[in-house]
Amino acid sequence: MGKCKKRTIHKTNNSYYITREEAISNIYKILNTKTSPNYSTALDLISLFGISAEELSEAGLSYENLKALGSSIN
Repeated sequence: MGKCKKRTIHKTNNSYYITREEAISNIYKILNTKTSPNYSTALDLISLFGISAEELSEAGLSYENLKALGSSIN
C-alpha cells in the first residue's frame, strides 16, 4: 500500500489530520519517555512521513535515540 493511501486511511480512522510537524513532535514524545519507548509506533510515523534523522535531531532527539532507530531512518 502506498504512503498516500496509508495517510488517507489513517486520517479516516482517527478522524483528524496530522501534519508533518505534529508527527515529529509525536515521535519526540514517544522516544523520550522514561519508560520503554514504543519504537514500532515511532518507526511507523517516520516511514509514513519520510522523516529524516536531521529533522529529528533538529527537533531535539538525542544521538542515542537516533542510533537506536538504526538504518530505518535516512
